[in-house]
Amino acid sequence: MPSLKLSCLAITVLAISACTTPATAPNDVEVAAQKLVGQPAQNAFKLFGRPDQGMGPSSYGSGGFYAWNRVQTHTTDEKVFVQTGVEYVGQRQTMVGIGGGGVGGMMPVSSEPIYRKTGHEENRTVIDYFCSITLYTDSKNIITEASVIDCNKKK
Repeated sequence: MPSLKLSCLAITVLAISACTTPATAPNDVEVAAQKLVGQPAQNAFKLFGRPDQGMGPSSYGSGGFYAWNRVQTHTTDEKVFVQTGVEYVGQRQTMVGIGGGGVGGMMPVSSEPIYRKTGHEENRTVIDYFCSITLYTDSKNIITEASVIDCNKKK
């Protein structure tokens, strides 16, 4: 019985420690963004460059936000079709046979246009790296919160 209690205790300790261990360590971008909390937004512009989108604090006292989205891609030798439009190629008619009393024939019952995709082939583009950084500011343009998504796949 003592070994069963010891096993249960060991499993409990492992379960608790697994829940408190972070899944991934923060990357360099996350660390840099978190260090900006409490600093003026100008410091973020010096570090990350001009934001892709955002808005400073409003005149009526609410805070603002700034966002940076960074993507790095490469092309492969694999070709993919890029559709740029469609072109008309004709009509498709559905016919039905009619007749009786020794006389037969065909009668159209529907007609629909047929279109073909137009475009060109190009090398497939693969996303190597994506990073989204969003900083939130207070009414004095001081950073209050930082959010970083997917910056850990940098090559």
